[in-house]
Amino acid sequence: MTTTTSHRFIGYKRLGISLGVIAIVIILLAAISYFWLPGYAKSQLEIRLSEFLQRPVTVASIEIKPHTLELIVHGFQVGVKTDSDEPGESLFSFNRLYIDLSIKSLKQRAPVITAVALTHPKFRLIRETKDQLNISDLLEKFSQPSDEKDDDGAQFSISNITIQEGHFEFIDRHMQTDHQITEINLGIPVIANFDSALEHWIEPHFSAKINGSPFALEGKLRPFTVPQEATLALKFNKIDLSEFDRYAPLPQGIRLLSGFLDSDLLVTFTQEPDQAPIIVLTGNTKLQQLAIKDTTVAAPYRTNVKELNIGLTQVDLMRNNPSQIKLKMDQVELTREGESEPALSLAQLIIDRIQIDTKLHRITLEETVLDRLNTTLRRESSGQIDLARLFEPIDAQGQTQTQAQIQVAKVEVQKSIPIPGRKPAYSNAGVKAAENKSTQDTSITPSAHARKEIPSSNDGATPWTTQIKRIKLSAARLSYEDLTLTKTPPMIIDPLDITLDNVDLKGITPLKLSINARVNQRGQIKADGSLAWSPFTTDLALNLDTVDLVSLQGWMGDKLNALISSGDVSFLGNLKAQHGDPMKILVKGEAKLYNLNIFDPKNTEDLLKWKKMDINGLNVATHPLRIDIKTVRFSDFYARMILLPNGDLNLVHIVQIDKPLDVEVEAAKNTNAVEVKVTTPDIKPIDTYQIKTPEETLIRIGQVLLHQGNINFHDRFIKPNYHANLTGLTGQIGPLYPGKFGVIDIQGTIDKTAPLKINGKIEPFSDNLFLDLNAKVKDIDLPPFSPYSGKFVGYAIEKGKLSADVNYQIENGALSADNKIFLDQFTLGEKIDREDTVSLPLDLAITLLKNRQGEIDIHLPLKGSINDPEFNLGDIIFQAFVNLITKAITSPFTLLGSAFEGGEELSEITFTPGFANIEDESLQRLQTLSEILNDRPSLELEISGHVDPVTDHEGLKLAMLQKKVKAQKLAEDVKKGIASSTLADITLDSEEYSKYLEMAYKKEDFEKPKNIIGLTKSLPDAEMEQLMLEHTVIHDNDLEVLAENRANAARSWLIENGGIASERIFVVSSHETKIDEQKSGNRVEFSLK
Repeated sequence: MTTTTSHRFIGYKRLGISLGVIAIVIILLAAISYFWLPGYAKSQLEIRLSEFLQRPVTVASIEIKPHTLELIVHGFQVGVKTDSDEPGESLFSFNRLYIDLSIKSLKQRAPVITAVALTHPKFRLIRETKDQLNISDLLEKFSQPSDEKDDDGAQFSISNITIQEGHFEFIDRHMQTDHQITEINLGIPVIANFDSALEHWIEPHFSAKINGSPFALEGKLRPFTVPQEATLALKFNKIDLSEFDRYAPLPQGIRLLSGFLDSDLLVTFTQEPDQAPIIVLTGNTKLQQLAIKDTTVAAPYRTNVKELNIGLTQVDLMRNNPSQIKLKMDQVELTREGESEPALSLAQLIIDRIQIDTKLHRITLEETVLDRLNTTLRRESSGQIDLARLFEPIDAQGQTQTQAQIQVAKVEVQKSIPIPGRKPAYSNAGVKAAENKSTQDTSITPSAHARKEIPSSNDGATPWTTQIKRIKLSAARLSYEDLTLTKTPPMIIDPLDITLDNVDLKGITPLKLSINARVNQRGQIKADGSLAWSPFTTDLALNLDTVDLVSLQGWMGDKLNALISSGDVSFLGNLKAQHGDPMKILVKGEAKLYNLNIFDPKNTEDLLKWKKMDINGLNVATHPLRIDIKTVRFSDFYARMILLPNGDLNLVHIVQIDKPLDVEVEAAKNTNAVEVKVTTPDIKPIDTYQIKTPEETLIRIGQVLLHQGNINFHDRFIKPNYHANLTGLTGQIGPLYPGKFGVIDIQGTIDKTAPLKINGKIEPFSDNLFLDLNAKVKDIDLPPFSPYSGKFVGYAIEKGKLSADVNYQIENGALSADNKIFLDQFTLGEKIDREDTVSLPLDLAITLLKNRQGEIDIHLPLKGSINDPEFNLGDIIFQAFVNLITKAITSPFTLLGSAFEGGEELSEITFTPGFANIEDESLQRLQTLSEILNDRPSLELEISGHVDPVTDHEGLKLAMLQKKVKAQKLAEDVKKGIASSTLADITLDSEEYSKYLEMAYKKEDFEKPKNIIGLTKSLPDAEMEQLMLEHTVIHDNDLEVLAENRANAARSWLIENGGIASERIFVVSSHETKIDEQKSGNRVEFSLK
């Protein structure tokens, strides 16, 4: 054997020995791994984990396969703490854990695990108290910071990660509920940060059942690339949310009763280095059979939603970009607690797009559609709308916020538009609440619920704003019931369509409004315009088309004593309203009220009806009140007018008039009321409201037209009753407004036989009523008036006809009436004995008043004051009639005079003091007197002249002075050859009077004032007149002659101009009027014989 061979053998030997040793070591290690290491690892794992977790840890067995680098752990279990009341239960366990380490780990010099599989893991979490879990100690231990630094740069690769048939149980002993997540399965193909694997997507998937409802997550991610990217698909199927009601972040008093969640969402994650991540959520979420109960309001209720779909077009969870959401709700119902029928229901709610901009703090809603809303508004006996109580929060003491706010008396005293016949909402709710709070603290503290909703104004953040592009209410049905009224049918608006564009929830910017509605199956209501509510202002174009009034009469409540059996109202125009105290309202347009019939159910008779009433050119404004109407046209109208036994008119009682409630006095009873001043921004006033003073209140009616009217009048005040029927009333009244006289022109008939005509002027809306009215009627049969003649004068009327021409004038509160009454063949019938009958000498009066044709022509003037609280036109007329007849006894001549103009003044004529000339104003009296005497040839007349010892004494001086002056003019005319005339015919102008006065003055023989040289001094006319009057002497017989001249002047006129035979006129002795007489002394008196 050579040396080389020997060395070679030794080398092989050593290699063999080395390989043998290695083999032995490997075999030894394998033996240890198979037989000793699993047991050792098991014991060490149980000891160390038990110590670390402070809970018993057991492992059934551990398998280690060195040749395949596999590790399997069987039957791992972590028990509960030794002091637990469930010593046999486990906290965490699994059946099998399998880990397969790849040989590539040596090549990569980093752990490469080809498989990790966990089978049947179970975790049992117990909530023992409100703040205590069965793992609270572990959470506290694990939350401590670690001293070891993380090796962020270490590489690894883990593939085929799986969890199979996992089970999670949560037992909440505090809430006495438990929840289970079963069939938990997780699969992650690979997680690696090797350079070769960075670009590969990791696509994990997860599935489970939450309380029996399927739940799945799928996604893909690249956590180690730049940028980091990930997507996660969230899929839920009918997860029962009611199981988590007590853990939901809902306000106290609001409970989730039921709800099933379906979800198909995708979360996208992207993050660049040193930048905030971008997390976007898209997909759809659906909630089914959702039920929520709210007990935080005055009327607890339950909300049911059949299906709620939320479409997440783009939701930026990091709030970097605006988010977009779609919302759809099907079959929404709000039901009061204890009731089965919903108070409010909605077939569908759709919000096409919701955009949330967190940077600008703005929420924008595109078109919002509420389809087939159905609700009933019920006004309770207390006056409050019941539906409002569903949204009226209560505080911790159970008091509604509305009640607390009642303390703000100046603001909350009235919350609703008052409706005739209804109790205002504050009548019970507000005032009682204020009284009940009288012993409590008057400060107002918002409830906890309210405080959560009111954001702080001092946090410096930009406030959130909400914009709604459009709200559309489609095919809604609204029913209104008023329990404060009796036997009133509900008002039903069906369908109701409302569109609101550009809605500003603050109400500052006006929104565009469109309404289309049908009321009680008849008539349409349309409105288009703008509306804002902070402050309130609106401008609407209205179109009401034949809206039925029958179902709306309940709004009059108990104030309506009759029944509206038919009636349609229409209106086409504009409505403007503006916030103010009081609110300013402007209405313009055309109105129609057709086929109105107001029925008296008690007497089963029509009270008031008409076929058509047209109001054209309507213009009504408030504050101050302004009513401007171009024309009002009544066609085929009928009124049953009854004078009741108590003297009232029946039509006045169609509507009850209550005394107004003095709110200020009632509010003053609450001594603890707090006054709050509310300020609002300046409002640009509507042009029509520039008038600010109440004095400028104006009512203008251009024309009232009547066509074929019928007034059926019944007088039940008189016994027996009287009845008259005014038919065919046609004509016009107008214009009617201050400063303008309205013309009245009406024609018709009484009982279809006697023509009636009324005309004149009226100004009803001025500060002082003005009326100048003429009425004419011809040939009314008088026997139907026997009830009146029997009551007042004690006689029936046997026959006769009445014609009348009357004039009534009212000016500055003073009434003056001129009644010209013509009776033809008037004959009294039987005498009627009544205790209240006034005894009058009717036979004598009729004899004196009847002319030779059997006619009686009476002139009966009246006077009075409508401002007198005791004013009664009927009393005035009757008293005038009694006075007329009574004068038949004391003064038959005055009774005759009452039938003509002048009345009592026909018994005398007056003269200018000192003169006997008949003046123009006395000529008419003499003419009337001559007509009376000519028409009654059996009457004789006595005339007596009278003088006044004082006024006529001075008057005679003046008469003599005038004769002296005129005598100078007469003398000069004669000298000039001018034909002379009597002194009475001579007239002088001012220059002539001064000339001839001076000539007469110079001819007087009394001592006259001289000038310096002794000549007669020139004096002013007044001084010359005064001197001449002072030196004129009147003798006693001069006054007697003056009285006789006056009587003869009257006698001569009656004979020469009146055509009265001289033998019928007698001049009797003259008289000097005594100082204590009330009549004027310078007169002539007449008396009949």
